[in-house]
Amino acid sequence: MAVNGADDREQGVDPEETVEVEVERLDDSGEPQKEDLRLVRAIGPVISGLIIDVLDFATLGSAGAVLGFLLGVPAGWYLARNLGLDRKRSLYAGLACGVYCTIPVTSPIPLATLIGVWVRARQPA
Repeated sequence: MAVNGADDREQGVDPEETVEVEVERLDDSGEPQKEDLRLVRAIGPVISGLIIDVLDFATLGSAGAVLGFLLGVPAGWYLARNLGLDRKRSLYAGLACGVYCTIPVTSPIPLATLIGVWVRARQPA
């Protein structure tokens, strides 16, 4: 092996030649696509209301008076944060979900889903 690329010169290769590389970006950058964000924005409030209604139905009965609040508050907080509400509004939404899941007569009425539909209808397109 020769010093300073003497073998490369004998073979007709210039050691000082630069190699250009083309970079190809893939679409999978870890960020949600515009279509995904629009879908979440479109059905997010409705699905969140449906989840709260299912939780309310699951806490039916005498145990629901305690479990409804204990399960409704964190579920409401989590869903509100995922919908983009700030901490203060998420706390209010969580408390409202806890109270809603505690009240026994709300189980057959899908009030949270209806509120989600109303919220979605009021959002700009």
